[in-house]
Amino acid sequence: MSGAEPRGIAGRDVVIIILNWNGGADTVACLESLAAADLQGASVLVVDNGSRDASIAQVRARFPEQRILALPENRGYAGGNNAGMQAALAESAACVLLLNNDTRVAPDFLGPLLGAMSDSPRSGAVASAIFRLDRPELLDVAYLDVHLHERFPVQLRGVNSLASEGFDRRLEVGAVPGCSLLLRAETLREVGLFDEAYFAYHEDVDWCLRARSAGFTLLHEPLSRVFHRGSRSTLAAAAPRPAGEAHDALPNAEPLPWNPVRAYLGARNLVRLLRTYATPVERFAFARACARELPLEYLAIVFDREGWLRLGRWGYGDALREIVRRRTLIGAIRGARDTGRTAQFRAYLRGLWDGLRHRPLPLAELGLR
Repeated sequence: MSGAEPRGIAGRDVVIIILNWNGGADTVACLESLAAADLQGASVLVVDNGSRDASIAQVRARFPEQRILALPENRGYAGGNNAGMQAALAESAACVLLLNNDTRVAPDFLGPLLGAMSDSPRSGAVASAIFRLDRPELLDVAYLDVHLHERFPVQLRGVNSLASEGFDRRLEVGAVPGCSLLLRAETLREVGLFDEAYFAYHEDVDWCLRARSAGFTLLHEPLSRVFHRGSRSTLAAAAPRPAGEAHDALPNAEPLPWNPVRAYLGARNLVRLLRTYATPVERFAFARACARELPLEYLAIVFDREGWLRLGRWGYGDALREIVRRRTLIGAIRGARDTGRTAQFRAYLRGLWDGLRHRPLPLAELGLR
């Protein structure tokens, strides 16, 4: 689709927003991939989210003419992108494209997004197919499903899959990730921008649910390819992963790899999402699923059996046999705690608790300010 301008929406009417927070090297690499791509006249705006490193200097050293909107403090994914979108809308952009700074784009990634948006007048957002940068034959994520009554209400589809496994055609979906996302200006004006109370994680899901409620559709466009490193900003704020099973080697692994900061924010924001959109029956079903499954998940961590849990080979009977075999549960709990293996689980529980109590985000404590 490169070379021919899609009807309806022209590249020159698009502003590409790259949000940076202490990730200058990633942002420069992302900009280099954009410089090699067919942008069809689209402009690029870097929003710096109050970086404490030399990010702005790094970008300007490599791209002296690059436009940068420097914010005084870290406003999170939601607030930082909102600042960029507000600037783009003030310039009468027809669309804005949110692009994670830890991505590299295929040279022809933009044309299919514009084509999908032009072909579907009620499409509010079109998402690229997100592939793994380290294994580019595998998807990092295709799109999201939302089932508010389940243990994991926000579910990633396409993780570690080949595109040919059902993700190689344009699809109308329940929600789209914000990694490479083309948003129609008309939809943003009607639905609003991101809810900044989320700060980071699930703000894209919240926006998608609002857009669908307003009658807009959300599309997954497989011909637009973007390659992603994955959760670089909060990962930088998190402690290193303790030794244990090689969980990331499991195929189609969920939840996502080790990141206690993300676990806290995801759990806290999940409560906000449920409070806003779930019915009382759905909230009760989620609470019941947590009461049933959280102890089992904790025991899987304590006994280093998370891989078994994800493969469906870990139940309460297995946990009981492990307790009998080891002859002590307290010792195993202390060992897991002392080596830091329970840190992510405890961060998740704290996120749920803080979400229920409406506590303010402890940004400084999380290393995010």
